[in-house]
Amino acid sequence: MNISKFLTLAAAGLIAGAAASDALAQTPKKGGTLTYTYQPEPTAISTLATTAVPVALISTKIYDGLLEYAGAAMEPKPGLAESWTVSPDNLSYTFKLRQGVKWHDGKSFTSADVKFSIEVLALNYHSRGKTYFGNVTAIETPDANTVIIKLKEAVPYFLKAFQPSETPMMPKHGFSEQEIAEKKVRQAKIMLEPIGTGPFKLKEWKKGSHIILERNADYWKPGQPYLDQLVLRILPDGAARAIAVEKGEVDLAPMTALPPAEIQRLGKLPNLVSSQAGSEGLGPIMWLEVNLRDKPLSDLAVRQAISMAIDRDKLVNVIWYGMGKSARGPIVSGNPNHFNKALPKYEYSPVKANKLLDDAGYKRGADGVRFKLTQNFLPYGEEWVRQAEYVKQELGKIGIQVEIESLDMGGWLKKVFTDWTYQLTSDFHHNYSDPTIGVQRAFISTNIQKGATFSNSMGYNNPKVDELLKKAATLPDGPDRKKIWDDVQKIMHDELPVIFLIEMGYTHIWNKRVKGLIVNGISMYSNWDSVWIE
Repeated sequence: MNISKFLTLAAAGLIAGAAASDALAQTPKKGGTLTYTYQPEPTAISTLATTAVPVALISTKIYDGLLEYAGAAMEPKPGLAESWTVSPDNLSYTFKLRQGVKWHDGKSFTSADVKFSIEVLALNYHSRGKTYFGNVTAIETPDANTVIIKLKEAVPYFLKAFQPSETPMMPKHGFSEQEIAEKKVRQAKIMLEPIGTGPFKLKEWKKGSHIILERNADYWKPGQPYLDQLVLRILPDGAARAIAVEKGEVDLAPMTALPPAEIQRLGKLPNLVSSQAGSEGLGPIMWLEVNLRDKPLSDLAVRQAISMAIDRDKLVNVIWYGMGKSARGPIVSGNPNHFNKALPKYEYSPVKANKLLDDAGYKRGADGVRFKLTQNFLPYGEEWVRQAEYVKQELGKIGIQVEIESLDMGGWLKKVFTDWTYQLTSDFHHNYSDPTIGVQRAFISTNIQKGATFSNSMGYNNPKVDELLKKAATLPDGPDRKKIWDDVQKIMHDELPVIFLIEMGYTHIWNKRVKGLIVNGISMYSNWDSVWIE
């Protein structure tokens, strides 16, 4: 699928302008430190542990993917694989690996590492691993520099699977036999002490303060990376992050890392760039996650009432300062190949919400309360707290008493994805370059797995949806596949396995002295080996 079709004309202009600006810049300078900030602090340094944004932002500078990608359209280009061929039936992919590549500990990168990274790690532990590699029948390694991947059915998006955040190449020797045998990959030592082939390697992690990555002098691209260091500053307070960017103490605040009001303010300063370019391959969509195992949330009438009680336009305009638009289902409207334009906008009507609950038998008590729910919020910053407070306020108007519970990132991940003890929580997922990649993993019943982050934690199980998702995974783009995705969206729009809220818009703020940042549709998840400081 051509991701360039995702672009609005405005976004296309932004990325083209950024690319042109960099093209006109002088020769990249070597040296210097790029400092960036994001909240919350990473809980690990591998997306096998969790695909949470802060983890992806740092791990993609340490671990390479088999391929790299160019432009908003995410066209694959050589990476650790210097070339590849595809059989005429699209069932066999042969990758020729780049020779002389070293892991950060000095050992050689080989085809055995690729096989291990896919077959043992990504397939079993990445939240989208089964989507990417569920059709793999064999991975052959005829020599140290050749990998042959065979599929039982063609997968139209297969070459998109080798992004550094999706299938990081990790060393087979970096895991103990015990960690693999006992399935403790997510708790493995390497999750906190990474060994990659990427342009940067871990120098220091001082919890609660900073993470420092230093230049990999043995990186396989001659002369790169240009930077000596990357520094992630841990600044939990949104105002403090904004002040640090304004004063030049921090060079970059990626992916809406600042409060929306501060983004609007700082974007007007002459020394800063404010842009949504470089996120076209993500397609973030935010929802209110509901535990469908829990009564009364298992009742469709209750979910419909909650949906009707929330004014999505107000969420966008007041809480998020206009950075986004109301969602109508699991696929973002900017995707012309797959979005179902016939989906109606969700209705905002507290009056109808009250009637739904009355008719369903959830009568108000003497105190006006029908029932109580606990709500967790995604611990990514102040705006998520404000949104939780708004949801509490609006549900209170229809007789649902909501208690807000605050957790740090580790606690939130455990409660939602490992223990399944939550009731309501805010969350967001990325559509990625194809809805089979980004949407399927959250709603297919085979992905109801304790401990698998950003998966089907709701417990949503609809055999019809499962069947449609499986069909969509192997069909090429065209009318037949579009019809399947239209049907999936209509079912989910009506059944509300989650309360779809907002199509988010990422905004990055960076100092103009930072060059080479926007390179493709996942620029903040790229390895930054071509970024330099003027």
